[in-house]
Amino acid sequence: MSSIPYKLRREKVNEGREQVPFFLREDVINAEDELKDTLEEMLGGTVYKSDYREAAMIVAQRNPDLIAEVLREWGYDLEA
Repeated sequence: MSSIPYKLRREKVNEGREQVPFFLREDVINAEDELKDTLEEMLGGTVYKSDYREAAMIVAQRNPDLIAEVLREWGYDLEA
């Protein structure tokens, strides 16, 4: 069954997922609609928020250097 893509083997969007608090700033939330539209255009169909948020986390886990770059923009490498 694991050889079948997750989207096709589930019955509900959040099947197999655990809900966790995810706090975001307003500008990030506002940009989600544009991301969703872009992804739907690229993939040719509906993309659910749970799916693209989890996919974004997987991309982050696979590319910690990208996350570190943004964190540096936020001042993480500055000495206090």
